Amino acid sequence: MLVLVFKTALTLVAKAVSTIRKLYAEMLKFGVVGAVGVVADVSSSNLLWKFTGLSHTVASVGGTLVATVTAYIGNRYWVFRHRPADARRREMALFALISLVGLIIENSFVFVADHVLGFHSIAAANIAKFVFGLPVAGVFRFTTSHLLVFPESQQETQGVDGAAARNNGEDNGFSAQSPTTASAP
Repeated sequence: MLVLVFKTALTLVAKAVSTIRKLYAEMLKFGVVGAVGVVADVSSSNLLWKFTGLSHTVASVGGTLVATVTAYIGNRYWVFRHRPADARRREMALFALISLVGLIIENSFVFVADHVLGFHSIAAANIAKFVFGLPVAGVFRFTTSHLLVFPESQQETQGVDGAAARNNGEDNGFSAQSPTTASAP
């Protein structure tokens, strides 16, 4: 009985380590794409703030839209390139929806700083958007992109489960996508 518990524990630890390594690599790539998106966002937002008569909130939304296109291209063709792309319209629609929610999260901080708190400078708009709004929206975007927009294929999930089963002699029903959720047979 103790041997079975020990083997099961080792299997769970091996799968958890595998999942963390995989997620860590994806998070790093997602961060690089995000950094490029932030540069695009900062540049376009500040250009719009400086050279147009747009309000801070509207200019910020314009910058977010430029960053969204940049992020989709980077995520589709680099971060999640190994994920299936057979349902491209669905993927683009979900990405657009998630980006819209992220845009609302991110730019609500600019709106509150400008219209509620009375901070009307470009510096205040940048702080509200990039120090407060972007991190909150970034966590939301990574989580939903990983799970919904660019989901793992059944073959990827089974490949990790199969490798763990070959290494430890058994499969306990956990998937690489979520170490706490049982995978479908």
